[in-house]
Amino acid sequence: MAEAEHPRKNQKRVCENRISSLCDDLLIQILLLVPTKDAVATSFLSKRWRFVWTMLPRLEYKETNDSGAESKSVWWFLDESMRQHKAPLLERLSIQLGPQCSVDVNVVKWVAKALDRPVRRLDFQLLWNSEPTRMPQSLYTCKNLARLTLSSKILVDVPSPVSLPSLTHLNLHHVVYKDEDSQVRLLSSCPVLKCLRVTRPRDVDDNVRKFSVKVPSLLRLSYMHPIFQGEDYTEDDTARSLVVDTPDLVYLEIIDSMGDSCSIEYMPLLVKASIDVHFNPDAN
Repeated sequence: MAEAEHPRKNQKRVCENRISSLCDDLLIQILLLVPTKDAVATSFLSKRWRFVWTMLPRLEYKETNDSGAESKSVWWFLDESMRQHKAPLLERLSIQLGPQCSVDVNVVKWVAKALDRPVRRLDFQLLWNSEPTRMPQSLYTCKNLARLTLSSKILVDVPSPVSLPSLTHLNLHHVVYKDEDSQVRLLSSCPVLKCLRVTRPRDVDDNVRKFSVKVPSLLRLSYMHPIFQGEDYTEDDTARSLVVDTPDLVYLEIIDSMGDSCSIEYMPLLVKASIDVHFNPDAN
C-alpha cells in the first residue's frame, strides 16, 4: 500500500513582497521615517524602488561627526542625489556642511536649484573653514518660503527689490551681514513674520552696529548677543546697539552683554518678557 503523501510535500514556497506592492504615496511616507541617505539607498533594492525616493518632499543632508582627515563631506552625496530629485514641492530642505567640505565647491548651487521649485522650509548651516558665502539672490524673493534658518559662515547680502511674502519664521544664527542696510532690508521684506530668533557672533564682526527690529507683524522675538564668563570687553564689542519696535509682540527674550544701548518701544500686548542686559560701564 502506497504511503500517503503529506499535503505540504513538494509544495513550492511563495515569498510575497507586500511592501513593494504598496502605492507610491505610502512608500514615500515610509521613506520619510528614515534618514535621507538610507532612503536614497533603497533605489538599489529593485526596479520598483529605483525612483520612489526622488519624490520625497523632505531632504536632509547633515555632516557626520567624523572629523578624520579621510572623512568625506556630505557634499558629494548632496551633489549626486539632488541631480536625480524630481519632487515638484519641497516641504523642507536641510543642509549642514562642516569642515570636511572643500572650500572650492559651489555650496549654494543646489540651494538655487531647489529654489527653482516651491520650497516651504529651508535650513542651511555652513561650518566650513572658508570665508562666509552669499546665498543666491533668488532666496530673498522666494514666494513660498515660510521658514528660513541661516547659520554660521553665511553672508547675508540682501538685494533690492526683495520680497518674502510667506515667511513666518526666521532664524539668523552667527551670520555676517554685508551691511546694516541688508539687515534692515531683510526684516522689512517679511510682512507676515511671526517669530524671529537672532544669535549674533561674539568673536566675529557681523558689520552691524545698530541692530533694528521693526516688524509690525512680529509676535515672538529672541535676541542673543552674549559674552562668555571670563572674557574681556573690547572697544569694538561695546559699539553696538539694539532697537526693538514691534507693537504686537507677546513674547520677548533678550540676552545682550556686548552692546552699549538697548531701546525698546511700547508693546501693549506683551505677555512674557525675559531681559538680561549688561553694558560695559567704560563704554561711551
